[in-house]
Amino acid sequence: MGLAGRYLEERGFSTVVLTPTHDFNRAVGIPRSAAIEYPYGRLLGQVGDREGQKNVLLAVLEVLRTAERPGEVRHLPFRWPEEPKETKWQPPEMSPLIKLFLEEIKKARRQEAGGERS
Repeated sequence: MGLAGRYLEERGFSTVVLTPTHDFNRAVGIPRSAAIEYPYGRLLGQVGDREGQKNVLLAVLEVLRTAERPGEVRHLPFRWPEEPKETKWQPPEMSPLIKLFLEEIKKARRQEAGGERS
């Protein structure tokens, strides 16, 4: 996302990137970053938390509105509500695509581990 933001900036569009890795974004030249301590894949918040997601989005837009200099990083005041070890990363049901290819995935993993040959 950060590189896409830089591309758009070079063409005259103002951008802000919501990221848990603000140091990386700064290193690759992202104009504005809103740093958040949320896990990858859940940068707007927990699934189903509409109010929390709205608050994050509004804070990101405020960074876009008020940032004053290139490379500026604003640390958003939000904290993930669970301990990392207790966070449920996977959805309760696997995706249809994974279900479709599950046996092939298992077979490939066994082959990588040396447990089966083709």
